[in-house]
Amino acid sequence: MKCIDAIEGVTKSIIIGLYQDFIENRLDDTEYIRNIKAVITQTDLFVNENREIILNDPKMVKKILYSFAKKLWLENHMKESASSDDKSGSDNIKYYEYYYDHIYQQGTYPR
Repeated sequence: MKCIDAIEGVTKSIIIGLYQDFIENRLDDTEYIRNIKAVITQTDLFVNENREIILNDPKMVKKILYSFAKKLWLENHMKESASSDDKSGSDNIKYYEYYYDHIYQQGTYPR
């Protein structure tokens, strides 16, 4: 196993743990997304400070982890939408993607 694969695997495991806590304890979306951002940011910093770990694009790990965490979160919201008999699925996906991205970038969502 390559070192970068181990880093990615461990970080995904941490993200899954945060996601399970988010689901089980019904945490706020903002809290979950900010925690995910902290994990991804620190992993990215570590990879960039240890460039010998990854020979090609060091930003790839950040992109992979971001997509992984966002996908988990989106799946949960789409399940909730489906259970509430909401028929506007593609509109919901676009909105939730925007919502997640905004919180990830800004740290909060305007009310």
